[in-house]
Amino acid sequence: MPARKRWRGTTTQRGYGRSHQAERKRRLRAYSPGDICAHGGEALMFHPSVAARFLDLPHTADRTGYLPGLSCRRHNRADGAIRRNRAVALRASRW
Repeated sequence: MPARKRWRGTTTQRGYGRSHQAERKRRLRAYSPGDICAHGGEALMFHPSVAARFLDLPHTADRTGYLPGLSCRRHNRADGAIRRNRAVALRASRW
């Protein structure tokens, strides 16, 4: 299986620039164990000292804003992968 090509670019070019990082930090400061995952709906039980390693700032489906709260990396990145795979399949079906 060939190696997967990874999108390259700065964090800003990928949509994770200064304002995104500032909003994520703000929400991490407000985080407390037991908050609900924005995508999965389960309680997030990470200790605040390690939460930054496991929590993401979730975008809306159209990437114009953010969902309320934080999301565990598993659900946030799975949601992004599902949307991307659907878009790729849609483009392929148009050919």
